[in-house]
Amino acid sequence: SIMASSSTNNPPHDFSSLLPQNLDQVIQGWLVDDIPSFDVGGLVVGKEVKTAKLLMKSSGVFAGKPFFERVFDLLDCQVEWDDEIAVEGAYKEIASTENEKICLATVSGPVYRILRGERTALNILSRCSGVATLSHETSSHAKRLGWEGYVAGTRKTTPGFRVV
Repeated sequence: SIMASSSTNNPPHDFSSLLPQNLDQVIQGWLVDDIPSFDVGGLVVGKEVKTAKLLMKSSGVFAGKPFFERVFDLLDCQVEWDDEIAVEGAYKEIASTENEKICLATVSGPVYRILRGERTALNILSRCSGVATLSHETSSHAKRLGWEGYVAGTRKTTPGFRVV
């Protein structure tokens, strides 16, 4: 299920009912768009089962978990999240001077399938986390100036990302 929490003191909320019914179809379209024909990389790396790590390298709000997970579900790979760290909607501070990285998840499966989904899944996470981080920063700045409102939503105008 999809969980989000605005702070570590508040319990997470389940947003799974917000996912669109056509999510699999949309993700399949993204995967086809990324590799529209013969997958040379998949041929080279083979079918051996491997593991890849999802690392968070800079401070920000982690967002897009259900989309990332579904990409790899559709490719018959398994995603194992660090549920203490990979909290949808949570802000993570990473020390830039230490070159610190946080492992959010591991993905395991046939290496050609991991590579097939990697770029699409990372692009989705980058987009979702970027929008969430900018919204968080804007809202925090406005509150420091005395604004008492909420950031309720943002427009996603990138073609194909309306569902996100």
